[in-house]
Amino acid sequence: MSTSQIASAKLVYVEYIFMAWFIFLMSLVVAVNSEPDDVIVQILYKPKDCKQMGRHGDIMHVQYLGRFYESKKMFDSSYRRNNVPFYYTLGVGGVIEGYQIGTKEMCINERRRLIVPSKYAYGKDGTGNIPGYSTLMFDVHLVQIGNSPPDFEVPIDLPTETVSEGKQDCQNPVKIGDMVEIMYIGSLPDGKVFDNGTTPLQFIVGAGQILQGIDEGLVGFCKESMVIMEIPPSKAYGDQWDGPVPQWSYVYYNVTITKHIVRDEIEDGDMGLECESLYMPENSGLNYELKLGDYIKLSYKVFDNKKEPLGEGVMRYPIGRKLVVPGWDIALQGSRLGQIKMCWIPSSLAHKIGTSLHLAFPEKGFYSELEISDILLTADNKDITDLAMETVMPRPADNDSAGTAKVILNTGPIHSEL
Repeated sequence: MSTSQIASAKLVYVEYIFMAWFIFLMSLVVAVNSEPDDVIVQILYKPKDCKQMGRHGDIMHVQYLGRFYESKKMFDSSYRRNNVPFYYTLGVGGVIEGYQIGTKEMCINERRRLIVPSKYAYGKDGTGNIPGYSTLMFDVHLVQIGNSPPDFEVPIDLPTETVSEGKQDCQNPVKIGDMVEIMYIGSLPDGKVFDNGTTPLQFIVGAGQILQGIDEGLVGFCKESMVIMEIPPSKAYGDQWDGPVPQWSYVYYNVTITKHIVRDEIEDGDMGLECESLYMPENSGLNYELKLGDYIKLSYKVFDNKKEPLGEGVMRYPIGRKLVVPGWDIALQGSRLGQIKMCWIPSSLAHKIGTSLHLAFPEKGFYSELEISDILLTADNKDITDLAMETVMPRPADNDSAGTAKVILNTGPIHSEL
């Protein structure tokens, strides 16, 4: 290679290096310039009567969820540290400047979303798991100022979004219809634990067997992930006073997914649920299989774990609407009109999350004989009552004209959920 060729090659190489550095620097400029100029404050909820507002020098006690603005991935949260509120002194330091700016004149029980550009957060250097030039987003709930007691009123315009954070980068995340097993801890806005699940709970996602917020909040997450949820009242307990949970209260759940079975691989035995078909009508011309949302008439008999009778009755209800224990909702799906099943309902499917109401002997489980007496309306609003009456073999007449239960032994809580 001649001297002129070497010189030409060096020049091309230098130009290449220069262009690469230029593109890199420009990308940094674009990244920085794509950030908002100032802290953006979005008020999610503000009490009608602001009894106390944060001022300079006040000690602010907050629950918060910190996420990257672009990816919405969580990087920090007070909820995963045993739901203990974080506190700082307003206007004095100890927290990033964007936090100080975004929480000025905030009322107790107010909720805000702060979008904080990097210059008001951790700048070009970043910190820990936060890279430089990161725009951050915080959902902040002020629960207390100084030594004042938390003061929560009935919210009027509440966000309806369940905020969930956890691992989402697996091959088979949780979907509607999958079965999961979870361990969970439920707490109130002040950090007080009201529901500490000591045994795993199994259910079908999206079947309406648990709180709506948990049902929705688990979708998209992975086995062994700890999902942190903030659930609004409309998807929790609403205006119902349930033990330690006040009316119109947000609830917070730390949920660990310990088991996950995709919908196509679910078998009754996976949940400890076992069903045997005792009777299937012959020559029924109706091959319709029950699904979630179908409105049915169900004749039932309940037995303890030794098959001693506890009660029987008839009820009308839509499958999957949390009107009966989860085990029944699962067992009835795929059944046909006139079919009779005998099912063992394990304790994990004999109660609802967040409440102490149980159907019967939850620590031991119970047996149920279930007969699909009629299909009143399908989930897609098709009326097939006439067809059902024509195609199913006659059954003994019942006396449930009012749709009420006939109790042969009053066991107290057995009928509290039916």
